[in-house]
Amino acid sequence: MTTANPECAQPHKSPSGSLRLDDETLRFVGQMVMVGFEGLTVTPEIRMMIEKYYVGGVLLTRRNIRDGVQLARLTQELQNIAQSTGFQRPLIIGIDQENGMISRLGDGIRGTHFPGSMALGATRSPSQAFDIAKATAKELVAVGINWNFAPLLDVVSESNSSVIGVRAFGDDPQAVGRYGVAFAEGLRAGGIGHCAKHFPGTGQVTNKDGSRSSTFNFKTRDKLGANELIPFRRAVSAGLDSVMLTSAIWGENLQGDGRITVPADAKHIIHEVLRRQLGYDGLTVCDVTDMPGYGQGLDVGEAAIIAVKAGCDMLQIYDKPEAQRKAIEAVYEAIGAGEIATSDIYRSSGRALQLKAHYLSWRTALAAPDPQRLSSLMQEHRSLARTVYENSITVVRDEKSLLPLSSHIRSTDNILLLTPVVRPLYHRAPDELPIDPFECLGRALARHHPKVRHAPYTVRGITSTHVALIKRAAAVIFVAANANRPNTNSQLETAGAVHRLCLNKPLVTLAACDPYELLTDRTFGTYMCTYEYSPMALETAAAVVFGERHASGSLPITIPGTPALRQQRSWFVEVWEKRRDLFASADLWRDCLGRKWPLDASTLSALLDRPGYSKHFVVRRAMNNELLGLVATYTVMAGPSQLVGSLALLIVRPSHRNLGIGLSLHDVAVRHLSKQQGISSLQLGSIFPRLFPGLPVDLPSEDLSWFAHRGWKLEDKFLYDLYMQIDTWSVPEGGMPPLPEKGVSFNCCNPDQFDALIEFEEKNFGTYLGWVDKYQALKATDDIADAMIAYTSQGIVGAALIFSPVGNNQISKDIPWPKMIGERVGGIACMGVKAECRGQGVGLGLICASIMELKQRGLRGCFVDWADFEGTYKELGFSQWGKYREIWRNV
Repeated sequence: MTTANPECAQPHKSPSGSLRLDDETLRFVGQMVMVGFEGLTVTPEIRMMIEKYYVGGVLLTRRNIRDGVQLARLTQELQNIAQSTGFQRPLIIGIDQENGMISRLGDGIRGTHFPGSMALGATRSPSQAFDIAKATAKELVAVGINWNFAPLLDVVSESNSSVIGVRAFGDDPQAVGRYGVAFAEGLRAGGIGHCAKHFPGTGQVTNKDGSRSSTFNFKTRDKLGANELIPFRRAVSAGLDSVMLTSAIWGENLQGDGRITVPADAKHIIHEVLRRQLGYDGLTVCDVTDMPGYGQGLDVGEAAIIAVKAGCDMLQIYDKPEAQRKAIEAVYEAIGAGEIATSDIYRSSGRALQLKAHYLSWRTALAAPDPQRLSSLMQEHRSLARTVYENSITVVRDEKSLLPLSSHIRSTDNILLLTPVVRPLYHRAPDELPIDPFECLGRALARHHPKVRHAPYTVRGITSTHVALIKRAAAVIFVAANANRPNTNSQLETAGAVHRLCLNKPLVTLAACDPYELLTDRTFGTYMCTYEYSPMALETAAAVVFGERHASGSLPITIPGTPALRQQRSWFVEVWEKRRDLFASADLWRDCLGRKWPLDASTLSALLDRPGYSKHFVVRRAMNNELLGLVATYTVMAGPSQLVGSLALLIVRPSHRNLGIGLSLHDVAVRHLSKQQGISSLQLGSIFPRLFPGLPVDLPSEDLSWFAHRGWKLEDKFLYDLYMQIDTWSVPEGGMPPLPEKGVSFNCCNPDQFDALIEFEEKNFGTYLGWVDKYQALKATDDIADAMIAYTSQGIVGAALIFSPVGNNQISKDIPWPKMIGERVGGIACMGVKAECRGQGVGLGLICASIMELKQRGLRGCFVDWADFEGTYKELGFSQWGKYREIWRNV
């Protein structure tokens, strides 16, 4: 432990003259105090706190900052005062620079505005959190700041979002720990100390009336912070400089009654949980002016004594100078009265001095400020900040595929931007006019579209003027900011009113701060999050709206009521367009599947281009529009008013797998199919047109697990494609049962039998998806003879469809694989036998009759589509061409 000079350790009166303490004790008490002040230059009050009370730390706020040059001079003068007063180590000069919505220095002019914690969490990249923290530290060091009260390790939840909100990295404790450690290490690498907060988690929820309660009141000590402690446990293991205690540890309301009683929970949390269980022996900090009841029965002196007795090492006192003096003198009195042990003072101040020895030196603290240093750093860091913002903007859902908005409006159409009136993000001097923080969003949108009207709305909601503007607009962009906070419910009401007025026009909703605002309200089908309303975040969001940028962010919180599946990254997904995407899709198919399943562009076009019941989506590279992924979907009739959705194809370029492209495409496809009226189930695979009837079994096992983790039900049922050369084939001897003797005959259907055939199919196979439709379509193309039927004197007992690559039969266009196998390859599909006639050889007879008909037409091969058994076919000489697992999910 560092001690004062022996000659200084003589009895002295305290500055108030009320009692005598040695100078060493006075100085050690001062090392335990951090105060704030108002002013752009050194004031008499802050000078007195350093010279007479030996305060070891100064907390700067927006009121102390005009620009970088002024701030550097201010911090240097403060350090000069400390040195001339005999301080062994420089002052801790701290600031709350969490970034994002808590950005005391960075506003794009005074310093770089860096993305905040939740924006960093949305990038899914702890390395970017490290880079941002290191860059933040460099700019703070350039102006003489050596301590940052960050990172914030609180785990956000729906209940505490109004208290913590976007200041948290997310709602996953493990992820919060990873990002928090990365941020702390980045600050350290940039040359400044850090203070993780708020231990052991915010512990506060906001009640309906706006009041706050401590969640610790509802937990036993054993269960205290089981979820909240995870990030702190990880950070303590990695090494923490200091820890800020949450004000919730003090209980609901502390009342000063002349007796100083320390809440038992506070002692337990500091000594038992933090010190013993987590093994932390570093500096603890608390804001005594944030204690419950402060200023309402609890005075500053009592608050300071409670904090010290509870085990807090450094007291933040952000109040008027008189209150700061009173708090320090109350500690003096408590020491003199034996209420606070001197050994506790030495231990706490020793922790502060130890950290100062690690980070601070007089050479750095007193160095002449370089007026160009900060501006050069800002130029260097601007591109880093922009990159991270581009990786953080999140499209939570786009159920009607409104993005990019330019694909739904004309250049002559009006776009209306509706934004709330909120507090400015940056402090303005008294002589400066206030600036609407969303003006930059309006300007950014106008750079992409010539006709944008910006209309702010207040707590009174929309007016008749707003209604008129909405009616004239072709599309509306509605922005909410902190709509879930107490007294801001009007934003949610306004959002509902706007939605009702936009039922027939595109409505894009943007949460410019708290992502919980409209997260679960799916009536807002297109929902974006920026996590803050800083200029660079809003400018990036405007680029996403118009398709100039990909929304790469991934929501760092779980949508209430849904599984907590985490994306590697979310990509901008667009609707597939034949003119633009066909040949690129064919190239993508070739790279992904072409070796085993080669398809040319013409065949792929016939499969994908199905207006009315198909919709496909793509992801492309931003730099050169290269197609990186494709998902194909269809809807198939399963009854008079029932549909089945098919996710028929999902492919990602091999060089870009495991980056979240497949997940982004999957989620968009599932949302699209799920919202179609009449769809109650989804199939992985497709029926007609037929790409794959299920998941090919020769794919890696991790592909199967990937779908299982996303709600798909893996069936223990397999489907088969089979193939056989038939140019030399003949019916195996003894292979055909004596069907003629049983009165069963086979022939190609004729027009007189067609109505009976359709009746047979509807009665026996009406529930088979797409089956009856293929038989009915034969009449329109004059291909009735492509139905092979088995019949007796009682009527039709079985049927099969046969097809060739040159016929008009639609099924030949729906099944691409025979054409891929060879030029003269036909096929059999939709083969079924009446239930009471099964097991009598009718199915075998149908297969043989169909093969013979194909041979007579000059075909050399036979492909059997979608068989749920293969035994009979193999007996005739067929071999397995493909095997697939059936996979379904409910909507």
